[in-house]
Amino acid sequence: MKAAPGKAAPGSLRIIAGHWRRLQLPVAPVEGLRPTPDRVRETVFNWLGQDCTGWRVLDLYAGTGALGFEAASRGAAEVVQVEAHRVVAQQLNQNRTYLLSKWDAAQGKAPHIQVQVGDAVAYARQGGTKAFDLVALDPPFRTNQWVQIAPHVPGLLKPGGLVYIEWHENLFADEQALAQQLGIAKIDALRHLKAGQVHAHLFALPAL
Repeated sequence: MKAAPGKAAPGSLRIIAGHWRRLQLPVAPVEGLRPTPDRVRETVFNWLGQDCTGWRVLDLYAGTGALGFEAASRGAAEVVQVEAHRVVAQQLNQNRTYLLSKWDAAQGKAPHIQVQVGDAVAYARQGGTKAFDLVALDPPFRTNQWVQIAPHVPGLLKPGGLVYIEWHENLFADEQALAQQLGIAKIDALRHLKAGQVHAHLFALPAL
């Protein structure tokens, strides 16, 4: 597919804004792997207020690393990317090394970016740290992965932490069911958009 003007070419990922603005990164040549589209990422980070300074971000099902790298570019202090596919994780590590080589020390301390090879559900089950300001999830579509991982998400977040998820259904269509999946009394539904087959959601957990 020919890339549209101003968009990253197929097989590549463009950082939209922040310290690494406009840098392009290769995407591992794995079938079905593609970054969250620029338009969706722009909208998501508008929702987040553009600035992630000091945040700790967990990017489960990291894939291309689009969300985690974008957060780091916009000031996140720490990003943990969890990816089960070893070839994809290898590319994430290569891109991490490249980006950090482009960090200007005059801008302050570089973000800490960690790539963990492993299963996202298994990582989430460890939980208990309540360490992250934002947990981003892009589980494989039309699987039961969201149902498996949802109960463990609250244990990963700081009080009032944010969850971003891409899914094939609108999870906000039944907010009570979503809260039950997460094992909490309620959620604060913030933003939703549909782009093609993808539903993007941002919501906050109450301070537990």
